[in-house]
Amino acid sequence: MNLHDYFTDKSGFGVISTSNKEGEVNSAVYAKPHVIDSKTVAFIMRDRLTHKNVLENPHANYMFIEHDHGFHGVRLSLTLLEESQDQERINSLSRRPSSNDSGEGERFLVTFTVNKVLMLVGGEEVPF
Repeated sequence: MNLHDYFTDKSGFGVISTSNKEGEVNSAVYAKPHVIDSKTVAFIMRDRLTHKNVLENPHANYMFIEHDHGFHGVRLSLTLLEESQDQERINSLSRRPSSNDSGEGERFLVTFTVNKVLMLVGGEEVPF
């Protein structure tokens, strides 16, 4: 599976799940990831619970559910690579206009290695 092509061609919504160092889990609705290369994705995050959790525990899971009449999509097993506050880079990747002056807080570009891709339903691993 080519992650760039998949996320370009499919519409749907995603949920990212993270946990803090105590293992307390949080899930949040997130847009499709920005595919950096064949094994790297990034998300633009505000300084909220999901962001805080990945700084405490570098492991996350992203579930993407396609908009169709069934249960289709993928689950990505992720490990934090880095975080950046490069606003020019964040603005260039952003899919909607936003400003740090909007009162929503700072934005961070959080980059992950994709460790594994699974089908949404079942445990079938997808080569990528």
